[in-house]
Amino acid sequence: MQLFRFLTGARPPLIERAVRDLAAMLDTSAEMFAAATGCLLDNEPLRIDLGSLDDRVNDGEQAVRRAVLEHIVAAPQHETSFSLLLVSVVQDAERCGDLAKTLAKVSELADRPRMGRHVEALSVVRDRVQSAFPRARQAFTGGDSREARALMDEHAQTKDDVATFLREITSDPDLSPNAAAVLAMSARIIGRVSSHLSNIISAVALPFDQVRNAPTWSEE
Repeated sequence: MQLFRFLTGARPPLIERAVRDLAAMLDTSAEMFAAATGCLLDNEPLRIDLGSLDDRVNDGEQAVRRAVLEHIVAAPQHETSFSLLLVSVVQDAERCGDLAKTLAKVSELADRPRMGRHVEALSVVRDRVQSAFPRARQAFTGGDSREARALMDEHAQTKDDVATFLREITSDPDLSPNAAAVLAMSARIIGRVSSHLSNIISAVALPFDQVRNAPTWSEE
């Protein structure tokens, strides 16, 4: 049974609250990702407190878990599968915030501004992942299986692009060790963010036993 059927109907109040909390986590993580990659790839100053925003994401994860637990205690016969799903994919939303913080830390390792063709190529991948945040939010909360599958296809493209990007870095003799390390770490982390978003919307596109089970780019 595909779980988007649970997403499109009337939801119990506690489950509805959990869905709203997860959506808010995605919104906050998207803001963090934009700020961190703006600093990393566009050489922009970091104007927001990523730690404070990450605390908000972590609080959201706890809120989702509490709401699901309260619902299961109060009405264990209703929406059991979807409750288990929420507890599973909320981890992916939380990880997006953590990875945004890590991207900002990677930018601090750079010994010079980031520019050139490799940065431009990685910025294209970044833009795709950034645009996936609101689409993943809408696909999950609205149970849009078609959009979910489109996003999963885009994640497959991101996996290919990251792999190609890493090969190009390792074969470029003009890159300094520092630049190569910063770009490689950045590409891996951006790819992982895409993986977590794909995991979240897999709940809309895949049967329950396959949710969060699609291979990440690094597993190929």
